[in-house]
Amino acid sequence: MDTRTQTGRGPLTGEPASRPSADARPEGSPPACARPEGSPPEGATEARKSLGAPEGPSARNAQPSCGGAPEPRPAVEAPCPVRVPLAREGPWRLEYPFRSRYLRLPGGAMHYVDEGEGPPLALVHGNPTWSFMFRKVIRAFRRRFRCLAPDHLGMGLSERPKGAGSLDLASRTADFTAFLDAVAPDRPVRLLAHDWGGPIALGWAVRNPSRVASFALMNTGLRIPEGYRLPWRLALFQRFSALGGLLARDLGLFAAGLARTGTVRPLSPAAEAGLLAPYWRREFRDSVAGFVRDIPWKPGHPTRRHLAETDALFDQALSGKPVLLIWGMRDFVFSQAFLHDFKRRLPKARVLALPRSGHYLLEDEPDRILRSLERFWPG
Repeated sequence: MDTRTQTGRGPLTGEPASRPSADARPEGSPPACARPEGSPPEGATEARKSLGAPEGPSARNAQPSCGGAPEPRPAVEAPCPVRVPLAREGPWRLEYPFRSRYLRLPGGAMHYVDEGEGPPLALVHGNPTWSFMFRKVIRAFRRRFRCLAPDHLGMGLSERPKGAGSLDLASRTADFTAFLDAVAPDRPVRLLAHDWGGPIALGWAVRNPSRVASFALMNTGLRIPEGYRLPWRLALFQRFSALGGLLARDLGLFAAGLARTGTVRPLSPAAEAGLLAPYWRREFRDSVAGFVRDIPWKPGHPTRRHLAETDALFDQALSGKPVLLIWGMRDFVFSQAFLHDFKRRLPKARVLALPRSGHYLLEDEPDRILRSLERFWPG
């Protein structure tokens, strides 16, 4: 069953479809999310109810609000949920020309990109990024894969529900599970995950191994390697909750700081603007601060239990799957110790080590990464 959600290309304002079209918009104003109309496909009503989606028409023949030919997408439809700009407009928009879709989850409306046809390829981001990080992967692979790139609730262009900053890893994993159950329930999934996206994606994968075709991990972790010490720049945010909240949420320094220190070479103006675009207001950064608080550094941290459960299932569930490890070797957060831990557990894994890449490795060496992924997933 194809369960795609169609909205307009512009995911910025959430204006209803009755607003003027793109051609009629005032100069300089951001595009609006289209509200699709049509009749639900077979099975969509049950899926909508199971996810708490509102009753009504599904997305069948929506006209994109930013021009272009209509693209029929039978779907579990959720309208664009917001009434204020979620992201600043800027040159980044040219690098992220994808239609926006929304899926109604129990906790709020999740924004995602759904591009291409073929086997599903799920792209799972971490903190403080969003689906923009995978823009080059989507453009390269949508010719032969169905690229699915969700934004976690409270992140990117997803809804900012009340309490999003308190969502923990278990909640994020449950949201990702509901997302894949809705949009790709029938075919084995390929996974590409980065940072927090690793434990989120693996939390789903170890509990659904029959649905995993293969997976690729980039600068992430499932357990803390022996002897690892939290970098002082991260400890400053994580260990002192009041100060961390001030820096990450109120001042926006966590996202801005990583935009400056997460790469070896400086980001282009468009890339920096895109990474920071959804986090321009204080209230839009609750989940950024929440992810930092959820780092399970202390032994009694509740997220340690969820990680331990995933870790205990990992070897039996996934050690036989094809796996590619891609690592920015100059990452001060997920250092080489995390890569070596995965290599010990996955001795047959393919490995691409990038000595000139940092945490945002897709910004440092995108061409090498894309070539490696193309060899791993030839289509």
